[in-house]
Amino acid sequence: MLPKIIAISNQKGGVGKTTTAVNLSAGFAARGYKVLLIDTDHQASCSVALGLKQDFDNKSIYAALVGLAPIQDCILASGYKNLDIIPSTPHLVGAEIELVNVTEREYILTEKLEVVKPLYDFIFIDCPPSLGIVPVNSLMASDSIIIPLQCEYFGIEGLELILGTIRIIQKRLKPELYVEGVLLTMHDEDNDLSNQILDLMRTNFEDEVFDTYIPRDPAFIDSTASQVPVILSKVPSVGAKAYDRLILEFLEKYNLNKIKKNGSRKLN
Repeated sequence: MLPKIIAISNQKGGVGKTTTAVNLSAGFAARGYKVLLIDTDHQASCSVALGLKQDFDNKSIYAALVGLAPIQDCILASGYKNLDIIPSTPHLVGAEIELVNVTEREYILTEKLEVVKPLYDFIFIDCPPSLGIVPVNSLMASDSIIIPLQCEYFGIEGLELILGTIRIIQKRLKPELYVEGVLLTMHDEDNDLSNQILDLMRTNFEDEVFDTYIPRDPAFIDSTASQVPVILSKVPSVGAKAYDRLILEFLEKYNLNKIKKNGSRKLN
């Protein structure tokens, strides 16, 4: 089953994609799994969330996609054990233009990841809230997709968009791509609409919705400011506990160990 490549995607912004990508990556790494986080959003939110502040133009997902550097040279240590990152850069916007005439451009990331896949148990890809060459590359390179969906009225519209995109990719390019699950985020148990959305999603999508949902939590704001994933914070929070439950739910689904003690891996 491993390595497994999972995209965190929704064409609607502000739904918790980056928060989910960062905390899942950090949480799996803390449990002993070797993890690579790839930031494919030109806003570089994952990179910032892990405290990476320097210029990464020559060591970034942009450099890897357009051929400025081998992808293995773009992998940086995150500062946390078992967790590496390929950061993003604002120049990633230009990749949409630079790659438009490349043959089989949808498969660029898929091909480049082949050399680094043996190094990792999980590769998480944080996708931007858009549809273009780079996001399609992210989905094509993935085995499955986690769709964060905020418990708000307009969240349903975002779900319809991403599901439509997935159906097109499955039909035309990659039939084996599947939805890992819909992750309900920003749930407010004191808000009737938030509870209604949660119940509606569970009723209509059943097993396609994770049992775990992510609550609203001020700790996520503090985490952004401190640039420490909430799941690794020394201060307990409901948000951290929720992401930890999500990881346990995932591990149970695939019958994986809760803690993995692994040695380092090297490319041949």
